[in-house]
Formats: sequence, structure tokens, C-alpha cells
Amino acid sequence: MPGLTWAGWIAAAILVGWALWERRRARWAEQLLAEEKNRVSELFDRLSIAHWRRDLDTGELWWSPTFRRLHGIADDVPAERERIAAMLHPEDRPHLARDLEAAYAADGGEIHYRLYRSDGELRYFLLRTVVVTDTVQGHRQVYGINIDITDHVRLERTLRERTAYLEAIVQQLPLGLSVFDASLKLRLWNERFGQILDLPAEALREGVDFGDLTRYPAERGEYGPVPVERAIQERRALALKFEPHRFERERPDGRTHLVIGTPIRDETGQVLGFASTYTDITVQKQERAQLRQALDLLRTLVQNIPAGISMVDGDLRILYWNDRLLEMLDLPRELFERPGASLIDVYRYNAERGDYGPTADPEAMVAAMAARARRFEPHEFERTRPNGQVLHIRGQPLASGGYVTVYTDITERKAAAAEIERLARTDPLTGLYNRQAFLDVLEHEISASARDGRMLAVLFIDLDRFKSVNDRFGHEAGDAVLRETAHRLRERLRSSDWIGRLGGDEFVAALPGLDHAEAAAQTAQSLLEALAAPYATGTEGAAAEVEISPSIGIALYPQDGTRASDLLRHADLAMYQAKKTGGARWHFYTDAMDAAVQRQLALEQGLRAAIRDEQLILYAQPIHGLTPSLPLLGFELLVRWPQPDGSILAAGAFIDVIESRSELAEAMGIWVARQAKAMVETWMQTWPDRQLRASINLSARQFDRPDLAQRLCCALGCDGDSSEPQRLLERIELEVTESAIMGDPRAAKGELDRLRGLGARCAIDDFGTGYSSLAYLKQLPIDRLKIDRAFIRDLEHDPDDAAIVAAAIDLAHQLSRDTVAEGVETLQQLQMLRALGCDAVQGYLLSAPMPPDEIVRYVERVDRSEHLPLGWSG
Repeated sequence: MPGLTWAGWIAAAILVGWALWERRRARWAEQLLAEEKNRVSELFDRLSIAHWRRDLDTGELWWSPTFRRLHGIADDVPAERERIAAMLHPEDRPHLARDLEAAYAADGGEIHYRLYRSDGELRYFLLRTVVVTDTVQGHRQVYGINIDITDHVRLERTLRERTAYLEAIVQQLPLGLSVFDASLKLRLWNERFGQILDLPAEALREGVDFGDLTRYPAERGEYGPVPVERAIQERRALALKFEPHRFERERPDGRTHLVIGTPIRDETGQVLGFASTYTDITVQKQERAQLRQALDLLRTLVQNIPAGISMVDGDLRILYWNDRLLEMLDLPRELFERPGASLIDVYRYNAERGDYGPTADPEAMVAAMAARARRFEPHEFERTRPNGQVLHIRGQPLASGGYVTVYTDITERKAAAAEIERLARTDPLTGLYNRQAFLDVLEHEISASARDGRMLAVLFIDLDRFKSVNDRFGHEAGDAVLRETAHRLRERLRSSDWIGRLGGDEFVAALPGLDHAEAAAQTAQSLLEALAAPYATGTEGAAAEVEISPSIGIALYPQDGTRASDLLRHADLAMYQAKKTGGARWHFYTDAMDAAVQRQLALEQGLRAAIRDEQLILYAQPIHGLTPSLPLLGFELLVRWPQPDGSILAAGAFIDVIESRSELAEAMGIWVARQAKAMVETWMQTWPDRQLRASINLSARQFDRPDLAQRLCCALGCDGDSSEPQRLLERIELEVTESAIMGDPRAAKGELDRLRGLGARCAIDDFGTGYSSLAYLKQLPIDRLKIDRAFIRDLEHDPDDAAIVAAAIDLAHQLSRDTVAEGVETLQQLQMLRALGCDAVQGYLLSAPMPPDEIVRYVERVDRSEHLPLGWSG
């Protein structure tokens, strides 16, 4: 350059040379730095370390291949922060950028984040960053290393879960648990551990020494009468041996716990500590003691029960037996006590001595019995030994194999059962067959007669006037007559004939194998003669013997029936026909008898329907006082049954049917009581000033059931607390026959007393026709005696009837009872009764029974004195 000196040129040359050298050195340094970066990056990639760098001044970002692979980013995808942000877990996006900026400001740091790879898998990463200044360019560079910690996170989570599970299990164990390390420091325990050992909660902490915990029971004296420190050292010395141990310790409070300790070792055998469990076995120990006691008791019981016991295993070896078994089966003790004794040995012993009966091949019998036994099935059977002993054998399989068998001697029980069976089939008084047994025998004989084609006769025998024997001489005399009757029947009948007693004085006989009906008649006549002879009653005096006669009905197979029940019923009908015609005779069954029975059954069914459907009517016959004006006292209510043809049946047409069925008599009685109540209520409203009474009849059958008074009160509506029902009941008079009362006088008196206490009046109907006791008559709550029409009918012509009526009236007055004469039909009868002092009368002379709708008109006639008989002057 112009003007430059050589010194200037030299200086300029030096300056240019220095600049060129610096530039070359910078390029060389940059090249070295780039090569170093590549070498480090290649090294990190080879170590599978994901890394990246970012120029904070220029924002340039670079990801290593390993980074891309871990994050699931392809090689051709540009490195952009936004792309990573989009892959982040939504919860990590807000704070990751903030945490990065904080790390840049602090020249580095650690950040955790979660990221969803392109395949959808969630991965966990740890990012470590460092910020340095580039010595070449002077830029701040961020270097980051991304570590995939997904497996670590998952493992850590699994460990936490398992730790929680184990902790829960340990705490929920029903036994105490403790784990001490090799230095005897407590590392693991549960709450139950402290409870069982009665340790304070504050003493249980990690790292507490074994000796410190041992001090609590030692101070309580649980290790015996030794100094506390000595007891602690002894227990510590034992623990340091790290040996397995198991023992029971009973505490002063009476509770017992079981301690089981096991040393913990690593894979080399080095002791790491020991784990111990503590179980409160107080209850179990008590139960074991109780079990031992129960087993002792069971052994005692088994040895002393009156049954043989044996137990065998799955190979039929005998495990147990009692002495009763040997005694009962007459077996030698050595058979059971020798080693390996089995049930087969017992089988063989019994078979050889013939206990199972005769056999040509005992071994075959034993093999068959052993085969059945090996099926191990429940079994129960009876076996009769040759000596007559009967055994009940019951075997029950065991769950463990084999079975237990119980042998019971039922010889006496079988004999008793046979006797009970015999007694169940025989009449205890006479020893003859009872009804059911006779019917069974008769059915058998009917089947035999059907096969043989021969005739069979059934004779139904009833003793006439037998009731009088019981009444006059007592039931012991009656029983003697019945036993003698059975004896005479056995004597006259063939050995092939069958005899039974159906009850009371009813006997029956079956005569099989007859060739003709005359044979049955001849047998019946023979029995008539035998049973007509005098009977000894067993009593002393002139009346020691009685004479009775039988009525016999005969039914024949097959013409009169092919079933036992039919033949018995038809023979019964024939017997009743013989009794109706005077008794002391026999009678064959005819179809006409059955027709009569069918008519009676139809009548019974019709009556039931009539009661149910309210088809009956109560007629009323007036009762008048026997004074000059013949005042009206009330009405006797009488049942009438209207028929479809317009006729009216009086009670006499169906009273026998009612009296033969107690439930029918009860239904009729309740219906009459309810109707009487309604009629009396009407009378009370129509004639409030009159005291008209309604008389209703009580059946003897109604007294057969208890609580008659209560049933009548319910029907009459007098079971309430008000006075109105009682006032109504005072208008009701209950008429009872002598026979109804004398059936059970004491019970009848009780029922009448209850009714009388409620206000009802009571009367004896048909007085004089029954057999009554004057002593009972005096005690009964009777207001009135109704003299039967049989004594009134010939009152003016028969002095005896007049005397009877006079006596009845006088007796009633002596007992402060009123009298009513029934069946008054003539003026002369009325006048004689007035002269005899009779209190009241009823009969056709005054009025026939009238339907309910005529009662009002009749009362009006009485008010006009139009009821007075012509010629009556009073």
C-alpha cells in the first residue's frame, strides 16, 4: 500500500496471518466439537440411552435415534417440541413446559413425565437435563437424557400393592405374628400379636429390642418366680440360637397360647432373623379336654349300652367291638383279639357252627357274605339265630371306609309285638276276633268260597235284654255273661268256623263251606238253644242266674253280597228284623230290609237338606193354666216338615232318624233354638204385657256332647253381657226326657244348672214313661213335670192311670214343681185333672198344633174367651 513502510507491511502481514490462523483454528475447533458430539451421541445410542440437545439461543432441537425409538417417532419426522407435547399424558402437559423452563434456569434438573407412544402404549420417563455454554459459539446448550422407567414404575406399583395385601393379611390373621431380625430387633408385627401377649400398643414400634418386649411378661411373673433380668436374659439366649421351636404357655389369667417360631435364612443359609406366630388356644384346649372327656364317656357308654357294636375298616379288619357284642353273639374273645382279625373270620366261625343255617359249602357262604360286605352299603335286617334269638342288625358306612354295625337283641320285643298284634286283633274280654280282624278273615273266606264255588254264611248275633243285666247286677255280671256267650259259641260252632265280637253284646260268626242255606239255619237254631240257657251272673242270692235270648240275622254269600262289609251289614239288618218280631229267633236277610234301610237313608239325607235350606216349620200347641179361665201360658213348639206334595210330616215320622244320628240331632236342636228365639222376640214385641213362654224339646243325643249349655246359649243369643238376652232366655222352657237325663245324670245336671242359672226353665217331658231315680229327680233343676199322654188317654176309665197321674201330681207338688198334662182330648179328662190339682194342660181339646201365622188369631180368641171348651164351668 502506498505510504506504508516496511514495518507497516510487516505488521499488516502479521495481523492478516493471525486472523487467517484464528479462522482456521475456529473451523478446526468446530469440527472437533462436532466430531466429539457425534462420538458421544453414537456412544449413547450404542448404550441405548435416549438423548437430545437444544440450542437455547437459536431454538434448534435434535433427537437421537434412540430417543426417537423409545418415543415411537420415525426418523424422518422433524424434531419439534409441539410433537412431544401432543404425545404427553393430558395430566402432564400443563406442567412439563414449566418444569423444563425452571430446569433451564437452574442449569439442569430432573423431570418425570408420561407419554403415549404412537402405538397407544403409555410409557413412563425420567428426564435429566444439564445446561452448558458452547465454548466455540458461546451459545447455551441443553443436553437431555430420557430414561424409560416404565418397568420400574410398574414393578414399584406391584410391590406397593403386594405390600398392602401382605399388610392386610398380616393384620387380619387370627393369630399373632412377629418378625425379629438377626439382632433381635422387631421388624414386622400385627395387632393380634400385642393382644395375645398383652403388650402395650406404645411398646410396639419398629426396631424395639426383643428384651424390651420380654420385660413386660417377665415383670408380670409369667416366666415363673425368677428375677426379671434373669428371665429376660434366658429368653434372649434361647432366641439367639435361632432354632425352630413350638411350645404352649399358660398365662396367669388362665389363657393359653401356642408359640411357633421359625428361623429366616437367605439362600446361603445365613440367619436373617426369625418369625413367630402366637395363637390363643384357650378354647381349643378346653375343647380338647372336653373331647377327651366325651370320648371317655362314649367308651363307657358303648361298653354299657344293651347293644353290640362293631367297627371295621375298608379291608374288613375289626377296629373296635364291645363286650356286649361277644355276649350277644356268643363269640370267643380271642377271635377278636388276635392280630389282623377281620369280619371274614367272624363269618367263617358262624358258618362253621351253623349260625347261618345248614350249608354244604361254608366257604362259599363266607365268600358271598364278604362280597356283600365289601360293597359298604347301608343295611338293616333281622336275623333269627338257631337258639331262637332275634337280632336287629343295622350297618352304616363310614366316610373313611368300612362301617359301624349295631346289633340289638329284639327277641322280647318281637314276642311283645306278636302279642300286641294278637291283642290288636282280638277282643280283650272274650278272646274272640275284633271287628277289623273278623272282616279280614271274612274277606279271606270270601275269596276261598269264590274259588271253591261253595256257600258262606254270616251270622249276626245280638243278646236280647242284655242291658238289664248290667243295670240290675252291674258290669262285672255283664262281662261274665259275655265271656260265657263266647264259650258257648265256640262249643256249638265247628273248628273251621270263625267267631268275632263287634262290641257290646254283638257277636258275629262266619260259616264257610256250606252246601245249602238250611245248614246256616240249623246252626242258628243250635245257637239259639245254647244261648237261651240260664247264665250265672257271679252274684249271690236268688237272682244269681239270668235268662236272655239271642236275635240272629243270617246273610249268605254270594246271593246277599260279595264283600265282607256288605254281608256284615245285611246280617245286621236281618238281626234287627228278628229283634223287631219279638227276638229269640233267627231271620234270613231279604232285599226288602235293604229297601227299608235305603228309605231311611233317603229320609236322613232329606232332613239334612231341609235343615240346611230352612225348609222346616215350627208348629205351636198352646199350654193353658188349669184355672177357671184357662189362661194361656205359652206354646210348645213342634217340628213339622212340609213335603213337595203339600203334605206336612209330623216329628213322629222322622224322630227315629234324628235320634239315630247325634250330629243330625244337634243340627236340628240348634235350628229349633234359633227359630224359638225369633218367635219369642216377636211375641215380646206383639204382646209386651204377656209372659208367653216357648217350650222346645232337647234330644238325648244333644247331651252326648259336652258344653250343651254353651251351644244353646250361642244359638239363643244369650251369651252376651246385657240383660236383654237373659230376659229373652227366661221366656224359653227346655223339655228333656227322662232317658236323656238318666244316661249320665251328673253331666245332665251340670248342663241344666248352667241353663237354669241363665234364666231358662226346665221341664221333664213324657214323665212316667222312663226309668228315673227319684233321688236324682229331687236334685235336678226342674221347674215342671209333663205327664205323658199315655196316662191321660184312659184317665176317666182306668183307675190305675188315675192313680198314677194323682201320684205324679202329688210328687211334683211335694218337690215344688208344676205339672202339665199332655194329650188332653175330652172335657171329662180336663175336669178330672182340675180335681187332681194339675197346674196346666195341653191337647187337642183346646187346640191342635198350629202354624206360626195362626198364633196371633189364637191369642185374640183367648182374649175373647173363645178357647174355652163347651161345657167347661171351671
